[in-house]
Amino acid sequence: MRVLVTGGDTLLGRAVAAALAGRHEVRSLDPTDGDPRDRAVAAAMTADRDAVVHLLPTASAATPQETLDRATRGTYNLLVAAPPGARFVLVSSLRPFERYPADWRVTEQWAPRPTTDPLDLAFSLAEVTAREVGRARPRPTVLLRLAEVVPAAAVMDGARDPRWLHVEDATQAVLRALADFPAAEPPPAWRVFHIPGGGRHTRFPLALAARPPFAYAPRHDLAPASPPRPALDSGMDLGTRSWGATSSVLLPGSDPQVQGGGEAAGRRVVIFGAGGPLGAVTAAALAPDHHLRLTDLRPLAELAVGPPQSPGAPLPTPFGPPHETTVVDVADPVQVADAVRGVDAIVNCSVVRPHPVEAFRVNVLGAYNVAAAALTHGVRRIVHTGPIQTLLAYPAGYEADFHVSPDAPPRPGDNLYFLSKLLGQEICRVFAWEHGLEVPALLFGNFVDPALPVDDPDRFYPLTVSWADAGEAMRRAVLAPSFPRPFEVMHVNADLPHGQYPNDKAKRLLAWQPRDRLEGHWRRDDGGSPGGVGTAGGD
Repeated sequence: MRVLVTGGDTLLGRAVAAALAGRHEVRSLDPTDGDPRDRAVAAAMTADRDAVVHLLPTASAATPQETLDRATRGTYNLLVAAPPGARFVLVSSLRPFERYPADWRVTEQWAPRPTTDPLDLAFSLAEVTAREVGRARPRPTVLLRLAEVVPAAAVMDGARDPRWLHVEDATQAVLRALADFPAAEPPPAWRVFHIPGGGRHTRFPLALAARPPFAYAPRHDLAPASPPRPALDSGMDLGTRSWGATSSVLLPGSDPQVQGGGEAAGRRVVIFGAGGPLGAVTAAALAPDHHLRLTDLRPLAELAVGPPQSPGAPLPTPFGPPHETTVVDVADPVQVADAVRGVDAIVNCSVVRPHPVEAFRVNVLGAYNVAAAALTHGVRRIVHTGPIQTLLAYPAGYEADFHVSPDAPPRPGDNLYFLSKLLGQEICRVFAWEHGLEVPALLFGNFVDPALPVDDPDRFYPLTVSWADAGEAMRRAVLAPSFPRPFEVMHVNADLPHGQYPNDKAKRLLAWQPRDRLEGHWRRDDGGSPGGVGTAGGD
């Protein structure tokens, strides 16, 4: 077998490469060989491989942004570059499960509950990336969540820790993930195993990984003699299975006076991506009774000249005082923090679609920067935007289904735009639950201008809204007094008769009612009444 092992400079990477050497052809990738965030490097390193063992970094990089970028863009590039039949082993961590009480039997059947620590987020987002890409590009994929890997020397003096995993046992688990299943049992496309150390009182129990055919059996008992203490208060909302619904924990140095939504708190609003059409209609809807800080990567005066993104798409208006306009790169944490200072609410319309680097910088790191700046400056309301996340084709997705709720599990597949926006959405979700933020996530599909003639009524997308109605939904998301949960996902859709993507949640939570029925797109014999031309692609 020809195997690529990333993290070749790490303790586990060296051990795995050594264990494979002799029986297999091993290629080791360490920082001196290149970075898989570079698509050319990922393609060259995986080109002829039968298997890829991707070891996620177990220590934070120089900045939170680099930690997240390595975990998301690097993992994505390796997954899409690897040959279709290659086995993929993603080596992650049990860290995102630490929030569960120590006396709960947390196994592979439990969902990760990451904190907003960048390393926690990195592990969880890499897993989401692998899982979702695998829906569109099925391949034998094994996710190994490891306890803390330690060298033999660390336990020579008899030290014990329930979170420790001997490097030899970690190596054993990776080798088992590369082993073939019996011929009568072809390997499933997605398997998850928790890999604790040996001993009865490990932090997490040995469960499904111990069962055949995987049959992992740790040989090194590093656990203490006594069981872990039960937590006095789990902090877990069992009704919603989410963390921190009422938490008010803020980042170090943050302002304790957290501002929420509502009419009184929505007077000062910063809009990221204000130069795009959704940002433009949002600004127009808010400008009469709010003080706006309009930001984009290019000056708004330059973007206002056009051309529009598509026929009928709005152009931004650089309003005069008291409104402000400023150039901000949403991927720059310092610029984002400066733009958030002194506002009461944030609207994030920033987006990059097809670019292999900027899509991750803007859609993923930008979302992190916005959420972190909100905590730093005590802003509680973040209106997040993105594309509908249930578009993956049949049979893996919901393309053939109807009445698809906005709360349905996302299905972005391997689409760079959809997946990177989902990763940013996940960051917002974790921040909202962890810190008690109010984050409505408004998802869009297609936008039209009802004043324009119908282009092709037989190709009308069933999640479509007029630009004006979209702007009004955004305005109401800023002003809504509260939401049932810290993070709420809503479809913003006209009242269309297709019955595929309901908009009742947006109507209920935002007190919003779309005015444009867009009948020219779906009603027969309407006497030639105006319809509209759409522009595909979310925010």
